[in-house]
Amino acid sequence: MTIDKTMPIEGGDAAFVPENSSTFRMARLLLLLSTARSDGRRIESLDRLTYYEFFADNPWVVVDGDSNADAADRDTLRLAGFSRTQLSYASTGQRFVSRRGRIRTDFAQLVAYGLAEISGTQFKSTGGGSEISDELQSSYAYGYRASASIVLRRLVPLPNRRLEAQVERWLGHSWLLLDLLDDVRGADVPALPEADHAPLAKTRLQEED
Repeated sequence: MTIDKTMPIEGGDAAFVPENSSTFRMARLLLLLSTARSDGRRIESLDRLTYYEFFADNPWVVVDGDSNADAADRDTLRLAGFSRTQLSYASTGQRFVSRRGRIRTDFAQLVAYGLAEISGTQFKSTGGGSEISDELQSSYAYGYRASASIVLRRLVPLPNRRLEAQVERWLGHSWLLLDLLDDVRGADVPALPEADHAPLAKTRLQEED
């Protein structure tokens, strides 16, 4: 998805960088949560939420096979405005680490605004959050919804270990990713849990908010 990261801010010469805008990041996260809600996809840990959100914005990393389904999804992405030439994935792992560090804060903010919630083991948008998401009508929003739907369909059914293995393959088996996964497993929010750690995640998010 093409984003003009050099677009000047009104009234000043500073460049607008979407990733530095908490409003932009929260809106994008809300689009993902609302797409999951409308598609009936469950997001059951903060790490899964991070994976889904990151790859929905970088879908070509995921749609890399030779099957008819892969070809159909690539056509959908192209029609949605995504191009393989628009992004370089040489530093995908580094960008993922940066994104992961912000997801916790962004989701906590959405919870504070009443736009998202943790229900049982599920990270989801509220009714009000989905209403606001539906009002986002930009070309980026349309494209991101299409990409999020593809990524959720592909990744939500994967068991935890298989998902982690796929993430390692896509982002690279490097010291960076190994350090990332070790840090995630030791975090005090649910790291692809098999047991129900949602109350702990909710407490942690409330503390950070």
